[in-house]
Amino acid sequence: MREIRKLIKNKLLYIVLLISFLITLANAIMGSIQYHTDYALYNRLYSEFPDAIAMVSAHQYWMGLSDSFFSSFYYFIFPLLIGIPIVDSIFREKSSGNVEYILVKESRLSYYSRKFIFTYFSGVILFALPLLIGILISNLISGQWDFAAYTDVYKKMINGTASFADNVFDGQKKEMFSDLLAKSPYLYIFIYYLIGSLYAGMYACFGLAISLFLKNRYLVILSPLMLYLGFWLLCSLIGKVSIDPFNFLDPRQPVNNLSYSSFYINFIIGMLTIVIIYILGVKKNSDTI
Repeated sequence: MREIRKLIKNKLLYIVLLISFLITLANAIMGSIQYHTDYALYNRLYSEFPDAIAMVSAHQYWMGLSDSFFSSFYYFIFPLLIGIPIVDSIFREKSSGNVEYILVKESRLSYYSRKFIFTYFSGVILFALPLLIGILISNLISGQWDFAAYTDVYKKMINGTASFADNVFDGQKKEMFSDLLAKSPYLYIFIYYLIGSLYAGMYACFGLAISLFLKNRYLVILSPLMLYLGFWLLCSLIGKVSIDPFNFLDPRQPVNNLSYSSFYINFIIGMLTIVIIYILGVKKNSDTI
């Protein structure tokens, strides 16, 4: 409860939530406009192919699935957004001297464990909340909630029985989690939001861990984004973009050769590394905190 009260009193939290909400709102508005434009176009082009018309669905303009600037922008900067209000909590308490007062009342193990766990789950919530709200807003604006027509045709498409005028829809076939999309777009996007949330918590904890070594608050806040984009740059340079979270966390699946193993291998290695960095940081500060 102590950490929750501190977070609630942090003005940066509300700035981040406002920015995230504005991004989701802009995406929903632009997505609704694009949906109605595309639907009208496909009605003219494929009037004799109802399967083709059904493939234009409002869910394709949700955050993460949309090709809009706002959706891509959110996935580009989310490590920074989630980091701003939470990753420098130890740094601020150490700088203000409050940490010494806190450690009089509780053990170091309790303090650092609480900080790590709270930071992780705060990152999870700060990532997922705008996305879930984005679905709600998008559905309200478009007036679409049931996507059974799309899933029926998607099943036919992956089975090769859909009737299209051309192969323009081949790009909608998903390499991963295609069975979930065939059941419901909600299942498909929720699994991506869940995986993204787990990684968001990991990036937040990286910022917390690195704060035990850095003396610059701005570098601490930027560190989750630096890790996220730095690994993307490295993978791009060595030609392994399919193993990079920047690409495999994207529900659009923008690159080929994606694999389920990338999700858990990157996560396990990343979390273990961050825990080790955090423990080393705690030991490094044992004489000063």
